[in-house]
Amino acid sequence: MFAFKKEEYPMNDMATVAEVAVPFYQPIIGRDHQVKGYEVLARRWEPAQQNYQGIDFLSLSQDESLHLDIVMLRAIMRDLPTLAKSGPYLLSINLNPTLCSPTYQNLLLLVLMQAHKVGMEIWFEVLEHAPLHSKHRALLEVLRAHGAHIACDDFGTQECNFQRVMALPYEIIKLDRSLLLQAARTPYAFKMLAGLVEYLQRLGMKVVCEGVETLQHIEIANRLGCDYQQGYAYAMPSPLSRWA
Repeated sequence: MFAFKKEEYPMNDMATVAEVAVPFYQPIIGRDHQVKGYEVLARRWEPAQQNYQGIDFLSLSQDESLHLDIVMLRAIMRDLPTLAKSGPYLLSINLNPTLCSPTYQNLLLLVLMQAHKVGMEIWFEVLEHAPLHSKHRALLEVLRAHGAHIACDDFGTQECNFQRVMALPYEIIKLDRSLLLQAARTPYAFKMLAGLVEYLQRLGMKVVCEGVETLQHIEIANRLGCDYQQGYAYAMPSPLSRWA
């Protein structure tokens, strides 16, 4: 499943999710507080509320997820030239490499090729707790060989998943927002998280602080020395028209 951020939203009509879904983009901010790229998030139109809402991927069957993934990847390919106009930028796409559909995997490669043409860098985010067997790692290595960078998403949501970062050479670590919230509460938690950030960077990884929602969060993320920040304090996820 091409797991664009899993969020808690009710689903009413599974059959039409893909047809009404569109990619939204949330900025990823660099140390200089400038936009360095975007993360893709799937949104669908909700007629009753007359706005776009997130999608609960856990409520979808594998076929529904695959159909949605294909729709989203094709939309992303159409959007790439517009996103790249003010670049160079990066584009971060959440995925679950367990899906073995040839169509899906070919589209991933086509996105990489299109991004290369327009000068954009692609990150593929893998959830920290997603299962990764040999065939899944093989897919990630194929994507990496074609220029993709692999990110560990929601890092810190498990009690301890250090074996995951030992087993797979991630280039980017996206800290789960729960770690930032803890660091905002006590000096001890801040010290622990700052040490983790420094350690990951010494290993050559870039660190993204997610869930930055207030000025206090920005200040803490700055003090942590994270390479990137992302969250509502900078911008809500929005359609392409906002960033064009």
